[in-house]
Amino acid sequence: MSAVYPRQGEVYLVKALKSIGDTKKRPVVIISMNIRNELSNTAIAVPFTSNLRDNKSPTRILIPAGEGGLDADSLAVCDSILAVRKSYLERGPYGMLSAESISRIQTGIQIAIGIY
Repeated sequence: MSAVYPRQGEVYLVKALKSIGDTKKRPVVIISMNIRNELSNTAIAVPFTSNLRDNKSPTRILIPAGEGGLDADSLAVCDSILAVRKSYLERGPYGMLSAESISRIQTGIQIAIGIY
């Protein structure tokens, strides 16, 4: 029997993270490597927002409704990378993002941290 752990590209609902000022549950995509996700008690994630007003930023990646199980068009907020305890991943995975979307999110992260 294989261990169950979040996989890179999967979308989960995460508890409100009051420590960073977030007051509601929101979907996140797991971006850390699978071996890290298996061995650590945290996973690295990028949160989504359904507020599409800031869709011109190169660190905000549009993911269409339906992909990864998202209910609405959403922006992956690549300038808000989170280390989330796996126990805070409440529900999921809802689905998996495409390889193209994961690549676009990784580029957004690189831009956000200045290595692109």
